[in-house]
Amino acid sequence: MKKRLILVPLLCVSLGLDLSAQFGYRHTNTELRDLIRKSKLDELLIPILKEHGIACWVTLTRDPCDDMTNVIWERDIQLDPIVEYIGGEEVKVPAAFIFTIAGERTAIVAEGDAKPVEETGIYRKVLRYTYNREKGHSEFLEKLGTTLREINPRTIGLNFSEDEGVADGLSYGMKIMFDRAVGPELATRVVSAERVVVSLWNRKVAAEVQLLEKSSRKSAEITVEALRMVKPGSTTARGIFDYIRKRVEEEGMGPGWQEWWCPTVSVSTFRLGRPPSDKVIERGDLIVINSGFLLEGHMSDLNKAAYVLREGEKEPPELIKRMFDTCFEATQAAVAKIRPGATGYEVDLAAREVVKKAGFPEYPHATGHTTGVWVHGLGVILGPPWKAYGEKIHMKIHENDIYAVEPSLRAYSEEHGGNIGMHFQEMVIVEKNGARYLTPPMTELILIK
Repeated sequence: MKKRLILVPLLCVSLGLDLSAQFGYRHTNTELRDLIRKSKLDELLIPILKEHGIACWVTLTRDPCDDMTNVIWERDIQLDPIVEYIGGEEVKVPAAFIFTIAGERTAIVAEGDAKPVEETGIYRKVLRYTYNREKGHSEFLEKLGTTLREINPRTIGLNFSEDEGVADGLSYGMKIMFDRAVGPELATRVVSAERVVVSLWNRKVAAEVQLLEKSSRKSAEITVEALRMVKPGSTTARGIFDYIRKRVEEEGMGPGWQEWWCPTVSVSTFRLGRPPSDKVIERGDLIVINSGFLLEGHMSDLNKAAYVLREGEKEPPELIKRMFDTCFEATQAAVAKIRPGATGYEVDLAAREVVKKAGFPEYPHATGHTTGVWVHGLGVILGPPWKAYGEKIHMKIHENDIYAVEPSLRAYSEEHGGNIGMHFQEMVIVEKNGARYLTPPMTELILIK
């Protein structure tokens, strides 16, 4: 089978596959992809359905141009992004993928789309229908209605959402088709499957944890290595950037976000979202590096900070020490709150209170986020009750979730003639009794002599 546009790969030496190439998260070996998504569906889906009170989850999808002539060509576009997690990435004409809380898995697909769906091994039943110019998708609607009436679920989750685009894959036209197929009584049982989609996308299985641990460990090692090589008066921010990128390539990995600003190298003034500058690093500068490495489609997100001592200095100025200590305390407070059952709001509040108590202004972002196939992943946001975060701050944290915890500070420095920034970021995995750091956390500011 050829390589497709896929979201999630898997590192699995036991398969005997050549994993030396960096597949990236859009191009990966189909065998690895199939293994990871089957693990997710087998281990996680039924508990997720039970948690969110959804008896039956239905994904409806089709290629945006399902004309009989067009679909015979190679196409990689579907309306619903979740299909790549449930084995529907080869589907071209209207299809339904049905999962129940009792463990039933049914795919309703056209004859021409059935074989690749069956080959995934995900579905216990694959119902085929005839799709041609004479019948169109009329048989699809008949089979969809019959199947759901037989299941007779208490609730039916469909993929629509106001807050989360990846859970909003249901088109208006397919919703009309669905209502016509199942009839008015079943149509009243429809609820949003947003939390099912987000949870399935975010929660990690063992192989994903392995990838993220390795990525974060390498990120920490290479970033500290780059900081230790800084020479005041000659090293530039761009020089650090180039060094880290070279080392990442040598390790067979890639940048975790846009190439032109990964890693982010900030010298005194924080420069998130900008390419590296040619500023020469001088004594008295504060350096913060945000690095994320892509390993087999999974991305880390870590920060490290260093201060360049001035002549005669043995420690940083009082302001920088206080900023570091406050960021460290805020990070520790957040991590202490991270455990199964806690909410993102509770975690954010713990860190934010530390910052406010120390007299610094609140940082204008969440305390943390998940990581995975996206550097800012889906799932619980460790954040305050701001509109942009929707309901995700109230979702429950689960075992094996992985978070980047990142409080930050800004303060005016007379010595630097402007605002300087301190930005922590540590990666943790949620275990049964709390959170564990994936790499040793920063406990003191790196000092460059």
